[in-house]
Amino acid sequence: MDGPIAGIGTLAAGAPLAQVVEQVVAEIVGRGLTRILLWGHSAGAAFACATARRLQERGVDVARVFLGAQLLGEAADRRAGVAAPAGRGDAEIAAALSGDLGYPGLGELDAPRAEHVGAAYRYDYTSANVYLADALDSPPAVRLSAPVTVVVAADDPGTAEFARRHQDWQLLAERVELHELTGGGHHFLRTRPAEAAQAVLRATELLAF
Repeated sequence: MDGPIAGIGTLAAGAPLAQVVEQVVAEIVGRGLTRILLWGHSAGAAFACATARRLQERGVDVARVFLGAQLLGEAADRRAGVAAPAGRGDAEIAAALSGDLGYPGLGELDAPRAEHVGAAYRYDYTSANVYLADALDSPPAVRLSAPVTVVVAADDPGTAEFARRHQDWQLLAERVELHELTGGGHHFLRTRPAEAAQAVLRATELLAF
């Protein structure tokens, strides 16, 4: 590998998905990287897929895309997910996140900053659902050639049907594999970082030359 793994999470500062993708691609291309791994966690999986597609269009070799804690799902459920945060204020969203293992530091922020995080989360969550719903309704004519590894924790209720449904990502990618963690919940990057890292390390070993 001649470059790092790029991680795309759920808090993308509230910018449009297409803008985030172009910024990430510009940074990667600007650094002269020609081969890269991408990781997108939760709602970040949509950003990772879109980024991988754009990088391939720019001639960058995307060696593998890791989609953490996310299944493709159904278009109707994705559309419903777009409307889900509508009745919740930014402060309420931030408060819910602060009690989540993935965002323990939010409780230390003052109200304006916490609300900004809540607003960004709402925006990115909505953007991801729109992107994936559109992809489900109108699948791309050309799928990603980069292999995809779906990384899930066995005890994450959000991906409970992973054994059967991880292959749904074949709608967007030619090759899809599964990496299952024994536990760690939805935020296994924080709760089981060593186990999660094994998915990446295994892939880099296969790519070594």
